[in-house]
Formats: sequence, structure tokens, C-alpha cells
Amino acid sequence: MPSARTLRPGRGNFMESIRPDNTDPIPLRPAPNQFGTIMLRFVGLLAVAIAILAFVYSR
Repeated sequence: MPSARTLRPGRGNFMESIRPDNTDPIPLRPAPNQFGTIMLRFVGLLAVAIAILAFVYSR
């Protein structure tokens, strides 16, 4: 039975495959911003942009 580290003609040495002992998925960090906060910022910036454009247009 060939080992994990074998020589192949013309290709050189291949590195051994290292696998973790634990196959549980890596836990993700909780999202720092909630969807509501992002929407509030978006609507606020949109309102400011509209107010600036309306002020520039009215001059």
C-alpha cells in the first residue's frame, strides 16, 4: 500500500495531507451589525443625500 508521501516521476515530492482530529465546522463570529442598524443608516444617508440634492437644485 503506498504511503501518503510518494514520489512521482517528473513531479518531485508531494506533501503529506494533514487533517484535523475534530471535523466539527468552525464556528462563525456573530455579525457585528444587525440588519436594522444597516437599514437605518442607509435610509438616513439617503435622506441626507436627497436633502442636499434638493437644496442644490432649488438654487
